[in-house]
Amino acid sequence: LSSGINAEYGHTVVLTDTQLYSQEKYGIFSMPIFLDLIQHIDVVTVSTWEPNINSAVQLRFTDGIVLLQANGTYERDQWYHSLLWKFNVLNRKKLLKMTSCPEIIAKELKALVNIALRSQLHDPQVWTDCLVLISNQLNHTNSLPPNALEEIIEALGPALVQLNPPTPELCDFFSRYCRDGPCAATAVVVFAPGVHSILKHNVDFGKYTYIRTFARDFIIALASQDACPESLPCFVHTMHSPGARCPHPRVLPNLMAVFLAAIWSAFDTKCSYRRNSSVNLLLGSNRTEITNNKLPKEKVTACFMKMIELCATHEDWVKEMAPLLHPIPFPEEALKFPPFVMGMVNVLKRFASDQRPEVRECLFPMREGKESWIQLIAPDHNCCPDDGKTFCDIVRTLLDRAPVRRKLVRQLAHSCLDAFRLMVIRGDDFFVRMLSEMVESDVIEDKDQKEQALSTLCSNTDGARLYRAMCDRQAALCNLAQLGGPTKLTMPAHSTDADVEKVLSSGPFGNLEKLSLAFTCVTSDCARHLVKLPNLQHLNLWCTQFGDTGLCLLAEHCHRLKSLNLCETLVTDEGLLALTELKTLTCLNLNSTKLSAQVFEELVNKLPALASYDIRYTEACQNKEGTYIRDVHNGASKSLQAEMFDNKKGLVDGPFLKYSPIPDRKHDEGDKDENDDAVPDNDVMSHHSQWNGKNTPTFTLNNGMSEQSTLLTTRRQSTPAAFLSATREFLFRDLGRPVNTRSLKHDH
Repeated sequence: LSSGINAEYGHTVVLTDTQLYSQEKYGIFSMPIFLDLIQHIDVVTVSTWEPNINSAVQLRFTDGIVLLQANGTYERDQWYHSLLWKFNVLNRKKLLKMTSCPEIIAKELKALVNIALRSQLHDPQVWTDCLVLISNQLNHTNSLPPNALEEIIEALGPALVQLNPPTPELCDFFSRYCRDGPCAATAVVVFAPGVHSILKHNVDFGKYTYIRTFARDFIIALASQDACPESLPCFVHTMHSPGARCPHPRVLPNLMAVFLAAIWSAFDTKCSYRRNSSVNLLLGSNRTEITNNKLPKEKVTACFMKMIELCATHEDWVKEMAPLLHPIPFPEEALKFPPFVMGMVNVLKRFASDQRPEVRECLFPMREGKESWIQLIAPDHNCCPDDGKTFCDIVRTLLDRAPVRRKLVRQLAHSCLDAFRLMVIRGDDFFVRMLSEMVESDVIEDKDQKEQALSTLCSNTDGARLYRAMCDRQAALCNLAQLGGPTKLTMPAHSTDADVEKVLSSGPFGNLEKLSLAFTCVTSDCARHLVKLPNLQHLNLWCTQFGDTGLCLLAEHCHRLKSLNLCETLVTDEGLLALTELKTLTCLNLNSTKLSAQVFEELVNKLPALASYDIRYTEACQNKEGTYIRDVHNGASKSLQAEMFDNKKGLVDGPFLKYSPIPDRKHDEGDKDENDDAVPDNDVMSHHSQWNGKNTPTFTLNNGMSEQSTLLTTRRQSTPAAFLSATREFLFRDLGRPVNTRSLKHDH
């Protein structure tokens, strides 16, 4: 053999399924060499040839031997294994044509599979030839005994299905064996590795629909095993892997494709002809029975609803499954089938209880005019499975999980207002309160719908009572919102929620813009009083017991907030996510809170007006290499590695707490400096102190509020030594590091 086509002594040889011929018609290749005439194929070394080309492939015939000389051992081995494979396939074809014995057919097919497994050729054509031969044989075999079928299945299952996508004929054979086979349990065990391989890799189910049909029938056979009720959970667990996250990204999309196709094939009758026609064009008109196997609705519903519910038990799959079910991808006939809707109830409850907003969002309409799951299970829908019980449970769960209650109430009012009215007419106390909240929150945009909601609410005894109480609250709120009162209010230290309620209920606070509750004992309960302040723009909650519940309430109602100090509070990521509703927020202090890096990035992206922030001593600070304290307007940007104290400029502590130094004092009272009488021009913090103990130093946050500080000094700590001690404690508490008191002289 030579690589040159027109070589003087060489041939360009072509190998087909039945013969070996040369494009140069001379010599021994003046006629083709038929493979069925070959008796034996071997590799030999001819000692009389040159050492570099002494390798040859020997073809033994009845009347002689042909030596094919190769240019090297690699080329020789390629031709040897190729000829050997074609020779074996041709011999198996001859044997299978001459026999009808099932045992011999099974034996020869198993032998062919074993040869393909042991072949040294890494060419997909090897398995293609094998699959075509086996498929043709199974197609022309009318009936095989169960033991012969089991032998063929055991040979084909782990080899062909796992190593190469099976042909349509094999898939049809496997599907029929799963559905009607006498030993379906054997098929489940044998096919499991192949199905795992199909679902874990990229498979174009739109092109190879027969593979999807085979996977569907395998799952149904798996669910039909009465002896092993845990077969479906074990299968899903195996596909996911024991870890918290599935390492195969294609598993869930492939599973969902199989589930949806199975449900459509069982319920939809409009598209069955179109789908079957496309498959018939792909497989040929003689294979129409592959897709004409309509399954009973009850069996499909019980199997695949269980599979979807099992997939929803995995945390990572829930996030991927929610977009696949949004909007509703099932046919109308399935949604009108009560067992199907009941099978989706647990999945919808799992979505509602998830912590991730994008998962809960799949329950609501994607856009106007698209039906959603929350509408499907509503009591006013004809597909409601249980007169609104599931709807009530899901709404309760959503309200418990929602970081911003007002936003969720607006979504419910937009999509399910008629369902709420129906439940109020039926006397459900929960929906009476919810409809009252919708009316009070003014989330019903349409005027006619608002009037209908009011009439429905007043038709109920409890609803009428809630409406009267709401009117009283609105009157009190109008009284509170009257112009007048102070613009700034600072509550004393150790004030409680009751103290805040008493002060705010004492008179109108319509002008109140700045409120300081720093170093008080208030909790989230005081938020219900703070939301009544119509002009509140600056709120200081430093070192309080304020938590997520109150923060969510503030985010719902206080949309005019510009600065918020949550330093050393109990807020976490769950409550901080609600701050994304405060679009006017410009200054935010989250120092020493449970802020994560992910939530901080989301806050920065969703708060367009945010100009200053402080995230020191948080997880976001530890994971962030850049700025921890930022003041965009003043151009200040400090990190923890920056110098925090300057003898001339004082303590630089970010935009939320800046400390201006006391003017230099000379030891001689008669010697004054020009800055003694100067007032520090600092809109963030000013500090004046007298050493006679009559005045107490104060500090001002960047919202302009003034608070008497017991950390710096008290009336009893009026000496410079006591002041230094208190200052050291204050700096250690704020900076998180000890300060050398020797560097703090009395005049500073």
